[in-house]
Amino acid sequence: MRFQLKPVILFVAATLLLVLPASYVLTEGLHRAEDEQTVRILTKYLRAVYSRDFKQAYRFVSLEDKRLKEEGVYVRERGPFAGFTLEAAKKLSEFIEFTPAQVKIDDNRARITLAFKAPDMNSLGTLLLDWDEERLNALPPHEQKKLLASIDSMKRRGGLEVIEGQEEFNLVREGSSWRLFFDWASGVRVNFTTIVPQDGVIEAKPTIKETVTQPNELFTIAYRVKNLTDKEVFARITHRVEPAALTEHLDLVECALLLPVRIPPGEEQSYSSTYVVRGDIPDGTKRLDVTYEFKVEH
Repeated sequence: MRFQLKPVILFVAATLLLVLPASYVLTEGLHRAEDEQTVRILTKYLRAVYSRDFKQAYRFVSLEDKRLKEEGVYVRERGPFAGFTLEAAKKLSEFIEFTPAQVKIDDNRARITLAFKAPDMNSLGTLLLDWDEERLNALPPHEQKKLLASIDSMKRRGGLEVIEGQEEFNLVREGSSWRLFFDWASGVRVNFTTIVPQDGVIEAKPTIKETVTQPNELFTIAYRVKNLTDKEVFARITHRVEPAALTEHLDLVECALLLPVRIPPGEEQSYSSTYVVRGDIPDGTKRLDVTYEFKVEH
C-alpha cells in the first residue's frame, strides 16, 4: 500500500520537527514553496508554447524582455493556432509530463532544468489533418468532438507517441511571482529590407521589419505582397544576408517565396518565412541584415 509509514518512522519524523529550530523548518518550507512556484510558472508557459497559444505564453515573459518585444510581434513571430486547432493542441498539452531535474534559486534569479515527456504532434498528423488550420477549424462540431474523443482514447490505451527531452530555463522574480527571462537585450537584432522592381508591378512589405532573438530560437516573419496590375504575375525572391560572412549562421528553415508564387490581378497575399540564428554564431554578433529582392515574371 502506498505512502504508509510505520509508527517508528512517524515518531522519528515528529521528533526531528521538534528538535530542529523553527527558523530552519520555516526556511525549508519557504524554499520548497518557491521551487514549486517557479516550476508551476514554467510549466504553464511551456504548455502554452506547445499548444501555440502564444498570447497566453507572453503573459509569462519578463518585463525586461517585453520592453524589447511587444505582444503582437511575439505572437506573429511564432505563428499561433486559433479555433479548434488551438483546442486540440491544448488537449494534447494536458498530457505533457514535467519532472524538475534541478532548481537553483539565487535571490531574484532562478535556473531550472526540466525534463519532459510530450505527445509527438507530428505523429498525429493523419488524425488531425496534418495540422491544417483551415481544414480543422472548418470541421462540423460533431467531427471536432470525435477527434478530441479519439485523442482521449489514445491516451487511455497508451497509444500516444511521445518525445522526451531536457531543457534549462531562466526566470526572474517580479513582485510575488516569477517570469521567464530570455535576455533578448543581449541577443541578435535581425532587420528586414525589401527591393522590388522599379516598374511598379508589385508592392511588398514585411509585417515585422526588425526583431531581436537569441540563438536557437525559431521566429517567423511574413511578407505582404500586392499585385498592382490587372494581370496575374509570378513572384519569387533572392535572399541576401549581411554581413555575408555570417550568412551560414542564419538558417532559413522554411520560405514560401523561394519558388515562384502566383498572385492574381489586384490581390494581396501573405507569405511566411521561418528562421533560426544558429548557436555557433560568433560571440559578440549583434546585428544581421536580411534583404528580400523580388523578381517578377508575367
